[in-house]
Amino acid sequence: MKGYFSMLTPIEINNRFEWVDVQDENDSEHQRLIRSYKLTEEMYGYATDPSERARIEFDKDGGISLIIFNVITDESPEQATAPVGFLFKGKRVFTFTSGDTNYVHNLVINSSSSLKLPVIEEQEPIDAILGLMYKLTTTYLDKINAIDRRRAKIQQNLKINPEHSAINELMDLETKLVYYLTSLKANTSMLQDLQRTPVVPVNDDQREHITDIVVESQQGLEMAQMASEVVERVSNAYSKLIDNNLNNTMKFLTAYSIIMTVPTIVSGFFGENVKLPFETHQFGWQITVLIMVLLGFAVYLVLRHYKFFDR
Repeated sequence: MKGYFSMLTPIEINNRFEWVDVQDENDSEHQRLIRSYKLTEEMYGYATDPSERARIEFDKDGGISLIIFNVITDESPEQATAPVGFLFKGKRVFTFTSGDTNYVHNLVINSSSSLKLPVIEEQEPIDAILGLMYKLTTTYLDKINAIDRRRAKIQQNLKINPEHSAINELMDLETKLVYYLTSLKANTSMLQDLQRTPVVPVNDDQREHITDIVVESQQGLEMAQMASEVVERVSNAYSKLIDNNLNNTMKFLTAYSIIMTVPTIVSGFFGENVKLPFETHQFGWQITVLIMVLLGFAVYLVLRHYKFFDR
């Protein structure tokens, strides 16, 4: 690899191909790509569409091949994955990234610089992209393992001290896993299409490399499905626990409110301006209090018998 220049300037990887890095391009750079590199508006639109699904596309007239691949975003708060475009035209390969996917550029740099010179000289464009896709696919596995560890920690904390904030953390984990599942499914489908109908010619070694990526992607898909199911069940169990605690609390408060109505009824009865028992007795008010206590205790025993105080 000769070195790194400004964006849109071809970087010579070896004698076989050049790499053009496209990050957050503006209108003038857009026009330059179309004009200088003879890209079509249609293929450019596919490569830069933030909502594009993972797939392969080929423009026979323009001699352009395109691979859309979903990658994990760089800690984006809005979404956990986003598409990246790998476009092949002649001896050039273009990578289209933006915002939270610009880190892919550094992976290209690092993967190329970490290889021995003879290996780099033997690389073809598809070799570079397949190596990059393999590394991006293994990133899913790391993220899913991190989510599973976080879920286990939340679950352990819930056994000690259930908190309402945990439901928000579990929802965040569920959301990320939904993005990972959707992206991995799309990536796996795209890679399987690439095995059958490669957008660029591939040899046996390259076809085997695609198979390795498919295996990693399928493994990530299985891990994400299992992690998603576990998180969902923990979240459901936690929601039921909160509902049960709320029901018990309401039942507990209702029972005590029933007991507390007894003194009000008795005192209200003896507060009437009519002739009542014990009103002339020297211990009349003590007797009234005793009646309150006895009736309240009787109500308590009845409620306890029906397990109103079990929490």
